[in-house]
Amino acid sequence: MLGRYGSIGGLVILLIAMFAGIGNVYLRKSRVSEEYRKEAHALVEKCDCYKANKDYCDWLVDATHDEVFDHSYKVSYRPGGRFRSTRDDSTFDESAYAEELFAGMIARAKDDKADTVVKSLEKLLKELSGEDEEPATPGKK
Repeated sequence: MLGRYGSIGGLVILLIAMFAGIGNVYLRKSRVSEEYRKEAHALVEKCDCYKANKDYCDWLVDATHDEVFDHSYKVSYRPGGRFRSTRDDSTFDESAYAEELFAGMIARAKDDKADTVVKSLEKLLKELSGEDEEPATPGKK
């Protein structure tokens, strides 16, 4: 009879360890999300229109970040075994996140008819991507 209780106890401990590992994966995702939210806020603060539209710009970042972060963060969890530890192989695609974040913020601002914010976000996006304002024409000096 002791063996039966021992196996149930082992199963309970295994389940607790498994749920703790999965919980840790999602806790890490939450920390990564908050880091990128802060970085997105820091980027938008560089917009020309930020001082005049601080609350609106901050709202744009928060609303859009909540929608697009999950598209770029892929959770991959491999439970450990007897001789190996649990692995969190989650990945985050920064470039896809940035593209989707700016596209989402610009689309929201266009819907709200906030033209100055749209222009400012588009300008910032060009600066960040390294695009020139006007392409050079070949053959002219």
